[in-house]
Amino acid sequence: MIITFSSMKGGVGKPTNAILTAANLAARGFKVLYFDLDTNNSGTMYFTQGIEGIEETIETHNVFESLSHNDYKKYVVQSRIENIDIIPSHLNIFKLRGIGYNELQKTLRGYDQEYQYVVIDTAPTYDNIVINALLAADIIITPIKFSSFDFSTAKFLQKQLMDDAPNQVEKWYLLYSDWQQKFANFENVPQSQFVRFFEENFQNILQIYIPRTDAASKYTQMDTKISTTSKVSTTARSLAIEINKLVNMLTGEESEDKWVERF
Repeated sequence: MIITFSSMKGGVGKPTNAILTAANLAARGFKVLYFDLDTNNSGTMYFTQGIEGIEETIETHNVFESLSHNDYKKYVVQSRIENIDIIPSHLNIFKLRGIGYNELQKTLRGYDQEYQYVVIDTAPTYDNIVINALLAADIIITPIKFSSFDFSTAKFLQKQLMDDAPNQVEKWYLLYSDWQQKFANFENVPQSQFVRFFEENFQNILQIYIPRTDAASKYTQMDTKISTTSKVSTTARSLAIEINKLVNMLTGEESEDKWVERF
């Protein structure tokens, strides 16, 4: 399965959700390829930090080389996390903004012989590179916060999917991000008003609520563990629970906490 995280808007937690999803899958024992198409390279930094000589390795093993040669196998880097390999991000990918729409599909041919899942993080934009990631996906996930800009960019992405990749529209889902549980039962707060607005206009919203918490950045930046049974932080526990629910949906597994030892 190829899972693409895509959003026209930055700051919605897209790389963090992609990293956590890949890590959860890997902790369940699945072999995962993380394809980092975001030049912010959060996933690359997280999965490769501390690996000796990684800067030199990335100069020759990266998404630009992989897409240029339609080959993922020669450009894979083993990450520091068990069961996760990565095709690192690289600024040279800007040179490929005019590539054809199906180059990533060609590049990933035969991936399922080595990996059960490919997780793709994309830049917060819409160009030929992002279209490649959308067309290659078995499922597309767009995290959304509660603002008019999030709404307008989601509508734009919906229209572009209909125009450029109509067969992918039914594979596209919105994911609530920055959720504040304390407001959930109050109808007139902005969060609740935006929830109603989104649900009136979109039919494809996952009932998964990624909480507002610094646990996500602590996890990706400092390796601070999270767990569905954590007693240290309520929001960290909520984050683990919701990511676990997302991966349950992706895998068809009903796991309560397969990743507690990892996080």
